[in-house]
Amino acid sequence: MKAVVWKGGHHFEVEQVPEPEPAPGQVVVKVEAAAICGSDLHMDEFGAMPPLVLGHEVAGTIHKLGAGVSSPRCGERVALDPVQRCGTCWCCTQGMEHMCMNFRHLGWAGIAGGWAEYVAVDAANAHRVPETVSFATAALTEPVAVCYESFQRAALKQGDQVLIIGDGPFGFLHAQIAAAKGAGKIIVAGYFDKRLARIRAHTKAVTCNARSEQLQEVIDAEIVEPGLDVVIEATGNGAAPHIGISNLRPRGKLVLFGFIWSPEPLDMGTIHARELELLGSCRSLKAFDPCLELMALGKVRADLLVDVEVPLGGFHEAFETMTKSKEDVFKAVLLPQA
Repeated sequence: MKAVVWKGGHHFEVEQVPEPEPAPGQVVVKVEAAAICGSDLHMDEFGAMPPLVLGHEVAGTIHKLGAGVSSPRCGERVALDPVQRCGTCWCCTQGMEHMCMNFRHLGWAGIAGGWAEYVAVDAANAHRVPETVSFATAALTEPVAVCYESFQRAALKQGDQVLIIGDGPFGFLHAQIAAAKGAGKIIVAGYFDKRLARIRAHTKAVTCNARSEQLQEVIDAEIVEPGLDVVIEATGNGAAPHIGISNLRPRGKLVLFGFIWSPEPLDMGTIHARELELLGSCRSLKAFDPCLELMALGKVRADLLVDVEVPLGGFHEAFETMTKSKEDVFKAVLLPQA
């Protein structure tokens, strides 16, 4: 079968590789759509070892069943949760199976991902996709789910005032999910006018270009006392958490969604005095099915993020477009069966 193989750095090649066979408890999925995530472009920094087939945002149809699998059935449309669990470690037995201490992740640590015509995955990780949701949209269930997890961590309530720092794909999805879950005021801060315009057009968010506007002035004008209830940091910028800490109400919640490569010291005095909560959010827990339902109902429009669709052979075109046209492109999706 054809697959996009990561060779290290930003070097990828489309190659012929063996088609996977399902182990007991697994299924093989015929990949109809697999998206490119920003993290896929930084595998060296995360310590991954090439060569490896990447891709963890995947949707397709069940092609083969491993021993002991009765559901899902061949031909069913599915979206894949890339984090495969052991089921026996401390995290798994304590209800935090997404943090499995022995996890196997698609496109990581020798586990082939979905930038290929076929991929093997645990049957429990294949979630049925409603007929009204396209494969290209369903491939984005994973990024929708990890954004949904941010608000599960923050226990978002109806009417909460929310600041989302970041205007990339995750910022767009966080804004949509916040609106779908009944947030009151939503502010999205970023750097790109075109991205912010699209977010503003499809959500009820107030937007701020932090390069040309004063974010603090926007917050002061839009947010009523006692301050923000929830701040989502979705940029990885070391300075961004300070914005949340200085504007959260007492016992407000700062969710660290982005991986911060160069962290800066935090204002511990304010965290202490206001009894703020700092929450990490990584992966997703029991979020795929509710997210697929939101997508089927049109309450979350992941399809609005799909700007590029190409066959596997067009990977380099998609990669170049994503990296050089950042303001115009939220997501690129590979179509291995095209």
